[in-house]
Amino acid sequence: MDFLTSKFLSIFGFGLAAFAGILCLNLFLENSKLESVNSLLNSELEACNEKQERLTKDYVTSSNNLNACNARIALQNEAIKSAQVKTEVKESPAAAKIKKIYIENKSCEAELKAYKELFE
Repeated sequence: MDFLTSKFLSIFGFGLAAFAGILCLNLFLENSKLESVNSLLNSELEACNEKQERLTKDYVTSSNNLNACNARIALQNEAIKSAQVKTEVKESPAAAKIKKIYIENKSCEAELKAYKELFE
């Protein structure tokens, strides 16, 4: 029985070593696959970081340009306001005279008198 036990143990040991070898090979292949995926993701991350940096610079430039344009527009608006002509609406003497006409009643004589005052 000793012979059988030693054979069994040697076969079991060989099987265990083979299983461990296959497991190590599988882990090595999985590690290689993950390293390649990691490398790909790192390159994508670098590209995204560069794009973010470029877009941030573009945003800052655009924001500065917008602020400069708004400042120029404000200056132009002030210049336009200062150049505006201030006019006062004055009533012509004829219009003032028409407003002062008073018709006493609806009789023809009163109306005629009012119209005559208009043309004086």
